[in-house]
Amino acid sequence: MYREEDLQQTGKQLKKVILVMSAVLVAFLAISIALASLVNNTLGLIVLLIGICLDIFIWGVYGSQILAYYRFLRDMFTGRQRVESGVVKRVGNQPVYKDNKLYYYEVLIENDGVERILLVDANKPLPDIQVGQKYEFKVFQNFVIDISSEAAV
Repeated sequence: MYREEDLQQTGKQLKKVILVMSAVLVAFLAISIALASLVNNTLGLIVLLIGICLDIFIWGVYGSQILAYYRFLRDMFTGRQRVESGVVKRVGNQPVYKDNKLYYYEVLIENDGVERILLVDANKPLPDIQVGQKYEFKVFQNFVIDISSEAAV
């Protein structure tokens, strides 16, 4: 499901957002200094505040989400991975907001009477997981990295 290119592309997106934020801040700072020295100091301050607020907006809407996903992918590639197997009891059809950062599909599995919820990244297409079928899930924490099917139960 995941490739090293996913991490590289997310890193490029993060750099692009930081570059846009820097350009916005420099542009508004230059305009602010020009207005403060030529027209009115208060007007320059207002333009600078607008630029800072625009940067905060860009970071809050775009940058923080990309950074969270980049960290998620980086941790997934560098963290300890294990295999969980079990019979799928339920697959969520709508992504849910988890960890106050990202959206995931929930997959409820049962193995030896123990139920566990695994999370599938909503940024990737939801794999065809059949309820009642036994699967092996390669996971990092409770995030699914890869899925392989076993014999039907």
